[in-house]
Order: sequence, then structure tokens, then C-alpha cells
Amino acid sequence: MYKNRAYIIRTKTNLHVGSDGTNFGIVDKEVQRDTITNIPVINASSLKGAIRDHFSDMLAATNDLPIGSDAVKPFVFRTIFGDEQKEDTPENRKKVSEKDKAKLLNKEDYRVYNKLPKHGLVKFLDAKLLFLPLRSNKKPFYHVTSIATLEEMQNLLESFGIKLSLGTLKAQKRSVVVDKEMAVVEDVECESTSEDFSQLKEFFGIKNLAIFNDEDFNEAVSNLPVIARNKVATKADKSDSNLWYEEVVPRESIFYTTLCYYDNLDDATQDKRNRADRQKFEKAYKLFEEKLLKDDIQIGANTSIGYGICNFVKRGASDE
Repeated sequence: MYKNRAYIIRTKTNLHVGSDGTNFGIVDKEVQRDTITNIPVINASSLKGAIRDHFSDMLAATNDLPIGSDAVKPFVFRTIFGDEQKEDTPENRKKVSEKDKAKLLNKEDYRVYNKLPKHGLVKFLDAKLLFLPLRSNKKPFYHVTSIATLEEMQNLLESFGIKLSLGTLKAQKRSVVVDKEMAVVEDVECESTSEDFSQLKEFFGIKNLAIFNDEDFNEAVSNLPVIARNKVATKADKSDSNLWYEEVVPRESIFYTTLCYYDNLDDATQDKRNRADRQKFEKAYKLFEEKLLKDDIQIGANTSIGYGICNFVKRGASDE
């Protein structure tokens, strides 16, 4: 049985998740983008890797932790992210090394762990950009999106059984601001609209909202900020020079993503042991989610200069 969870990711600092592709233009390092829409994304592998790294930094040596500890239990870690070294064969499932015994509370926990697939019980999906902050002549910035982008998110989440309360979404011929008077957002002249987007603003925690038409939004996401990364002069080399130009997704951008959690057990079973095992799996995800929502997670490159600091907010589930 799959249980799907929807989250929004808000960037607290500039973010660069590199595409690793060859580029012969002026920008040396570009961000990852959707292959169809060209909208910035965080690929699932990059997202999982960043979250896994964050949790591994606090991985405890044992499951026997005091209540309220910030450490991550090995059983929780393996349940979510899997075990790359684990060979999923009947023979190896019977082998319990002394190192594994030290990390687990008891043989019962290890028996449950043996039911886990090598890749873990959570599938990570791409995180897609939903709102881009753009400067304005009226407000410091507006969170900008398009109706097509909102509808794509809504349709995707509904396919996973997650319904959102965003109010009525109508296609816009002209770019608009949800405000009393017109404004220029970046270089786009936006009309004022009297349509009610209060549900949308409240759902995503947005103060100033602009709805661009498809053409203006595509133009906006195609022209992200570019930062020159400089080489600082040293005693040996007294000359400063630009090393590269790097594209970034600006702070206060909002992405959305879905995590699919699979308990790996037959729902129809009446076996008490299997029901107890499911409870262990569900508890592991609950502990993982609590920490995911509480901590700031660093995603992408340039950790040492404070790039990619993000926080996660839960915004729906298929079983709620």
C-alpha cells in the first residue's frame, strides 16, 4: 500500500543544484531544469541525496536513544533510505553481523529490517519550482507563478490521491497582481485583479502574489540570477579573477515534491507479527518526517558559503 505525502520546499538562501551538463554559453554552471517545461527542478536523486546526507550526519550507533534525542536511529535511517551494501537474498537475510547487532536494539528489529528492500521504503520524486520571487516597483517582491504551473501541480498530486484547496484557478491572458493597483514585476506590467486568490496565498504562506500568463512566466524562469564566483587574491597570486558564472534559484523560491511511502506488507494479512511490523515502519516514517519538518536541510552545492538552506512544510497526504 502506498501512502503519498506532499511537501513544499522554501529556499531560505540562494540555491544551486547543478545540471552537470556541458554548456558553451556565458553561464558556466546552470541549474537543473525540467526537460519539457524548462522550469527549474531538483532532480529526485539530488533531493534524496541531500536529505540522506543531512540525516547521516546525525546517525546514531544504536537504536537505544533517550527520548527527545536529535540523533537518527539506524532502523529509521535504513527504513527510509535503504542499505546500499545490503544484498537482498534469502541467504544474506539470515546473516546478522556483530556490527549490525550493535546497531539494533534486538533481533526482533533486525527481523523487521530484513523485510526492507535494498532501496528503502520511500520513493523520492522531483521537486518542481512553483513560485519564483521577482522584484517590483510596489513591493519588495512578489511570488510569481502561472495558472498552468498550478494546474500541473494540482493534477499530479491528485493522481497520487492528494487533493488541495486552492480555490478557483482561471487562465490569465494578462499577467496580474493580487493587489489594489497595477504594478511592474521585474519588467512585466501587471494589471490589478479582483479575483479571490486568498486560499492560494494562505495555503502556501504567500503575502504578495502575482499570476503571470504562460509567456511571461516562461520568460521569468528562463532568466534566473547569475552570480560571478570570484577567486580571491593570495600572497602567491595577487590578482583577483572571475572563475565562473553560476546560475542560482533565488531565496524565497517555493518548490513542491511528493514522497511515496510503501510499507512492503500485504494489507489483507491477519498475522499479528505483520501488523506489528507495519506499525514499526509507520513509526519510522513518522520520526523521519518530524525531523524533516523541524530541521533546515541543505540542498545542492556550495554548502560552505550558505547556499541551498531550505525548510520543508507538509501540505497534504493521500490517507488524510
